[in-house]
Amino acid sequence: MVAATAARSCEPFSLRWNDAGAKLLVGNRLSFGGALDRQQIQETALSLFKERGYSNVTVQDVCDACGISKPTFYSRFHSKDDIIVNLYDGVSERLGDQLGELIGTTSAWEQLLICYDTIADETEGAGEELMRRMLITNLREDHHSLDERPYLSRTMTSIIERGQASGEFDNPSDARQLREATDRMFTGYFCYWCISRGLLDWRVAFRKSLAAVLGVRGVGPGGARD
Repeated sequence: MVAATAARSCEPFSLRWNDAGAKLLVGNRLSFGGALDRQQIQETALSLFKERGYSNVTVQDVCDACGISKPTFYSRFHSKDDIIVNLYDGVSERLGDQLGELIGTTSAWEQLLICYDTIADETEGAGEELMRRMLITNLREDHHSLDERPYLSRTMTSIIERGQASGEFDNPSDARQLREATDRMFTGYFCYWCISRGLLDWRVAFRKSLAAVLGVRGVGPGGARD
């Protein structure tokens, strides 16, 4: 009975996160008695990182801003780096916020761009310094920060299938494989954007490459369809 009650109390929170994030959130709620504590600490820390720079913020700074002790911080995060490895966990939720825009256009190309723009907005919102730090952290140990998000992947695969069926995308290859290929391409441009310290106009470059891979005609120099 206790287990059933705990599961029910966690369910509303789990619906707000993707598969990996939901497990993490539910786990913290059961262990620490406050699922939102971890989220609030992360949001506060990210604000400090953006304001002062990642290297200029200490764990003590985060604790002071949150009004918590270091033991409390370390009961939720292994380190300062642990805060940034889950930056993409909210992407699926934010894509849900764009559902009306997705439904509002019948163009598979435009729908696909909305999906990738949602990820790009998350990336640029965090800033190239934090994203570069996330990459470095994952190179040291794979935290799966760049793993595919199931809901997002299914949505984009379905869009590619519709684009192929309507003749909007000329490439007849398997839609799932195309989506995986374009995801890797997106990650490549994202990495180059980090290396160039934000100087690359990576959205335009990615859109042009995306159109070439999918076989979309009439895409102009700026990455939009003529």
